[in-house]
Amino acid sequence: MKRFDFGRIITVARWEFIRTIKSPTFLVLTIVVPLIILLSGGLSVITSRVAETESLDIAVRDELGDFYGYLDAELVGSPLPSGVNVFEFTDDADSAERELRAGSFDAMLTVNSDAVAEGSISAITGDRQEARINVISGPLSRAVTAYRLGGLGLSSGEIASATGSVSIEARALDQEDVNGWIGEMLVPTAVAMVLIFSAVFSGQIMMYGVIKEKRNRVVEILLSSVSALDLLIGKLIGFGGLGLLQIAVWVGIGLLVAGRFFDLSGVTPSLGDGLIYLAYFVLGYLLLASMFAALGATMKDAEGGGQVQGLVVLVPMVPVFLAGPLVASPNATWARLISHIPPFIPSSVLLRMAGTNLPTWEIVSTLTILALSVMGFIYLSARIFEGGILRFERATTLREAARMATGNGDR
Repeated sequence: MKRFDFGRIITVARWEFIRTIKSPTFLVLTIVVPLIILLSGGLSVITSRVAETESLDIAVRDELGDFYGYLDAELVGSPLPSGVNVFEFTDDADSAERELRAGSFDAMLTVNSDAVAEGSISAITGDRQEARINVISGPLSRAVTAYRLGGLGLSSGEIASATGSVSIEARALDQEDVNGWIGEMLVPTAVAMVLIFSAVFSGQIMMYGVIKEKRNRVVEILLSSVSALDLLIGKLIGFGGLGLLQIAVWVGIGLLVAGRFFDLSGVTPSLGDGLIYLAYFVLGYLLLASMFAALGATMKDAEGGGQVQGLVVLVPMVPVFLAGPLVASPNATWARLISHIPPFIPSSVLLRMAGTNLPTWEIVSTLTILALSVMGFIYLSARIFEGGILRFERATTLREAARMATGNGDR
């Protein structure tokens, strides 16, 4: 394989960047898709808030005679969402059911000695609003506890002391600012997710571009001027620039919208952390994109490698499926192990950073393995790219691709 020519690589990269940035597919993925996601999320928030403000009248039948006072005290101390109204209903059960059917209120709770003893209170709803009625579960539970303590002879002051709520304010060991700690969780998680989706989107665009060039035999003209290695690296750089541009647009739109609803002052990473995130992103992108480029060179058409294409897309998604456990148990042995497997390194390490401060040796070791893997993947992908790009008549099999990667493609 020839040594690469930097000038030709830049020419290919610039050509791919300018050509692809004008394509409708890239514009849709970069601008329209995030706007649709934001619009969908906005509509979801709006509809949920509208639902929360709808009136919900809950009648409480106190068969004990002295329970509602405890519940009313808890409701005063814990205001309910707007539109939720709780009141005492003093008529009998038959009258309450008639009123419920008539729509005078939306739900009815019945509190008696068995309910307090068993901790299970009967509720009947008029139009299946079971989920919304849970808004009073907290005050109701505390009222039952207070009622039980009152039955033991405790005064109201002693009951308030015994049932006072406790909140947990968590922070990292060396982190004084809680907002800073939240930022340390959100930023690497967001970078990991953006890396995966940007690499998959841009990688697939590049793969389909390679397939199109191969089908139209444009690649024959290209390879008459540049080597396969120059062409591959140029494509990786060009699409890498497109990926960074895509991310800049996504992040810009996201920050613009989020800044209107949240205080983002605590989510700005330090320069050192930002450089580490960038290193994982760039290396991870090159690793995944080289896989897509090699895959495109082995396919005759876009439909011919559906299963293999799905596998290439699925592999980098594995850490996303494990995002919860990786953030919750970032120092587990299995988490450290998966963080040193090349295709999983970028996203798994970034997700672990959201849950803990990784030791320096682990950052160095994962970045070293990732950098070496990128060079190795690009080298192997270039061999497969060179051997499969001119096979117009059929797709390259996995065995043939393995022979190309090891330099035995002509045997």
